Amino acid sequence: APRGTLPRRSRMLARTAALALACLAACGETGEQIQQLIGERLQQQLTSSDKKRPEEPDRLPPELVVNKLGLYVDCLGQTRVPLYAGFRVGGAAFAGRGREAPEPVPPEVLARCDKAERDGPLLQPPLPALEQAAVAYHAAARAFAGEIDAVREDMNQKPSTVLRDGERAPLYARFTAAFRAWDEARRALDERIFELQTQLDTELLAKIEARAGKGLEWHTRDAIMKAKPYVRCLGDHDEYTAAVCELYLAGFRAAHAEFRAAFEADPAAARVFWLPQFAGSLAEFAARADALSAAIREDKARAGDIGAVVREYNDALRDSASVNFRTGT
Repeated sequence: APRGTLPRRSRMLARTAALALACLAACGETGEQIQQLIGERLQQQLTSSDKKRPEEPDRLPPELVVNKLGLYVDCLGQTRVPLYAGFRVGGAAFAGRGREAPEPVPPEVLARCDKAERDGPLLQPPLPALEQAAVAYHAAARAFAGEIDAVREDMNQKPSTVLRDGERAPLYARFTAAFRAWDEARRALDERIFELQTQLDTELLAKIEARAGKGLEWHTRDAIMKAKPYVRCLGDHDEYTAAVCELYLAGFRAAHAEFRAAFEADPAAARVFWLPQFAGSLAEFAARADALSAAIREDKARAGDIGAVVREYNDALRDSASVNFRTGT
């Protein structure tokens, strides 16, 4: 392509995304629906194009990988918090430290993994290691959710074997084994996702910098990328040990400050599609992370605080996927 112009395929992608965004914005659709439709259009356009170019089987743009990866990120992000909360509350009951029954894992949360397992393999490009890790994770998540339900049901009975027998109760071995299997599958899927995200993030930032320098678009992508290591660290800790994640939080704070400065200085920022929504959700995530950090320092963090941070991050991540610098400016 001539210098200063996009290759034919990139122009096709931009037009596809722009049309989908404009249509959905006019219809009042949500960010998640926007992301889904864009993904479908990308798959349709690129799959048909690739059939005509068998000599270039590996030339699939990163947009496809990002779109596919989002299914698995959503599955892991949505299920991690309620499953770990079930382990914490159930474990406390078995140990005699509490009498509260664990909450059931919401069906709509597990449905995210249904969607990833069902739709992921249908999307390009093939990522067999990721797809297999997701299948194993989904099975382990559902098995552990079933054990959480069993503990809850037992604790609602009188007498409760959990409260009466504690760690000698027959349910204890099943509960802890299911947790260990889930946690192992979680780490495996998380590692696959992290490897792909790191590669894509590095490539994307380099492409943006080469095209437009370290401006607003670069800082927008960099800010959400810098949040990922912090949230990943939180996934391996609870409110008593999450202080070790402060180093990652410091990296995000710096990136967020640079994004805010670029956002507020650019008069066109408000016209970038979905950027104001992303800026708002990222600020909410930052505030929640700061509140958790302060609570940990003051020894006031409570169960559920980490989950609240992760939920805000998931909201910001979904909004970041809908930001489009090629429309609305």
